Amino acid sequence: MNTPHLSLSLQDGSTSFTVPDSLRQKTVLYFMRAANCPQCNRHARDIEKFLPELTKRDMGAIIIVPENAEAAARVKERNRLTIPVMASTGDAHALAGLDKKLLGFIQQSGTIVVSEKGEVLYSHTATNPEKSFDTEDFQEYLASQPVSVSKS
Repeated sequence: MNTPHLSLSLQDGSTSFTVPDSLRQKTVLYFMRAANCPQCNRHARDIEKFLPELTKRDMGAIIIVPENAEAAARVKERNRLTIPVMASTGDAHALAGLDKKLLGFIQQSGTIVVSEKGEVLYSHTATNPEKSFDTEDFQEYLASQPVSVSKS
């Protein structure tokens, strides 16, 4: 399954980015329910902790908020993230299959890993944001991925 084209912008609003066209490597996309969601912010920090393992596997990560660039900047600063935090410039959550549930009010959140060609390699989504990033499940997924051979 391929992910549709998602339009995003960096937290400073200066850079537009599309998935998969802008990808240069496998990438973890973490879709937050909202910038102020405590569980989603915790998951963003959890993904940041995986950065060394992602780097070993030539993988990147992007945190995506459904609001605007200002909300993305707050998430990046609040959580002291080094990975990019981007704002959906459209309906990226919906295009990625993350709908609004419970009478259209509760935005789903989730973790999706895509190849540089946009192929979905891993997906874990939930209506309850507590369940939108499963550390153990993600560790198992990462363990199944080859470590890149470093180029000297």
